[in-house]
Amino acid sequence: MREIREKITSLNQAYTEQLQLYKEIGEVGSQESALIEKGQLDRLLQVLKTKEGLLKRAGEHEQQIRTLQDQLVSHFGLSSFSLPQLRLAAPEYYQDDLAALNAVISELVPVLEELETQERQNESALNAYLKRAQAQQSEQRKQAGRAYGRGE
Repeated sequence: MREIREKITSLNQAYTEQLQLYKEIGEVGSQESALIEKGQLDRLLQVLKTKEGLLKRAGEHEQQIRTLQDQLVSHFGLSSFSLPQLRLAAPEYYQDDLAALNAVISELVPVLEELETQERQNESALNAYLKRAQAQQSEQRKQAGRAYGRGE
């Protein structure tokens, strides 16, 4: 019993740490669109590097999470990890621990959804910026060609 409770607690802790990292990633990511808009690509690269480090740290928790999930699946005889099924299979004395785990996961899901939306918006903004920059360069080349009499 104690070993399983410790696994549930460890899983909760890993998700909690991952949640905090994803919140930090969201904060860093919110800076991206402003930097893209201002054309501050050097600063954007710094922000992206910071974000990459946070993502790597969040990913490191993933292996631990998978291992703990697999151990709980095996212990309770489930076909795969499912918190509702785990709550049904687990005895009453695990229910408070599983409720705490459910609370963390419930908080994590909307954060991940926000990050996905943010990432799509930032990618779209960057693509639009790059298209504008390419169009501007093309126009500058044409103007330079006309100035030197090549008439592109």
